[in-house]
Amino acid sequence: MAAAGSSGAQPVAGGRVRPHCDRSRIAMRCASSPCRIEAGYALVAVLWMVSALMLLVSALVFQARTELRTVTAVRDTALAEARGDAAIQMALRFIASDVKQFSAQRSLDVEFDGEGVRVLVTPLNGLVAINAAPEPLLTALFAHGAGLDPATAQTLAQRVIDWRDPDGAALPRGGENPEYAAAGVPFRTRGGAFEAPEDLLQVLGMDLETYDKIRGLITVDGGSARTNPLAAPFEVLLVLAQGNAAVAERVAAARDAGQVQVDTTTLMQEFTDQSSSSRFRLKAFVPLGAERAIVRTVTVDAAPPPSSRLPWVVLRSERALGIDGSASVAQR
Repeated sequence: MAAAGSSGAQPVAGGRVRPHCDRSRIAMRCASSPCRIEAGYALVAVLWMVSALMLLVSALVFQARTELRTVTAVRDTALAEARGDAAIQMALRFIASDVKQFSAQRSLDVEFDGEGVRVLVTPLNGLVAINAAPEPLLTALFAHGAGLDPATAQTLAQRVIDWRDPDGAALPRGGENPEYAAAGVPFRTRGGAFEAPEDLLQVLGMDLETYDKIRGLITVDGGSARTNPLAAPFEVLLVLAQGNAAVAERVAAARDAGQVQVDTTTLMQEFTDQSSSSRFRLKAFVPLGAERAIVRTVTVDAAPPPSSRLPWVVLRSERALGIDGSASVAQR
């Protein structure tokens, strides 16, 4: 009887035999069978999962960095606004001590918390009072302050007057409520004073571009129909000079040099005077990095009536704005 190991089969229970398992042959079959393909699929799946996890981690890191930059920017802006408010309060103490020193536009350099802040002080009588300015002055404002053509400038000037006057009769180029209704706009004339500079945007035909060009030249807190060129920014001088830059520069140079008598006869004489004002617009320019600044603007009455029991009264406070080129703007 042949030995079990030499027959190529092994006995099992019940008298059956099991073929001998050749492991080397099985290994060779697996190397060239679907086993290898399945292993490749598994490797690719793992690589895809790793790549997906890396993308997810990268996205989370990017989001975290973006949020950190946003929080940092908000914090820096809030601190800059606080420094601007503090600088304005310090400047107001100086102004209230002697209002007459500020009969003309001046800039003050204030230091707060180790940071230098420039505060530009403009008497309101150096601006165009849109609640009192007559049509020719308003026309010059829109023509030489906003760069509109003469016809459009006159139209806007008359519409401003129609918006604020109490009667319902429209000027030849103006507009009362029927014209607003015919134009399909939601606004109507007020028949009263402009309460904020932004009210100009309710005037028929006024757009953001025009308003943005003149908003720094106007005030609603001054009641005079005339403008004091000695207190006016250069852009207002250009309006009073009816666009003649040479005339505006000559008046500004003489005024800024401290001349006692400044020749203003080349300006629109019927709309100028040399009155004083206790109301001022203060702009604080707070540096925010090398190329950025925060501008904080406050309008105040530095000589309120004694009944107020306050050294000054804030008439309006504007939202802080971010600007580029802080050095050049702060000089204006």
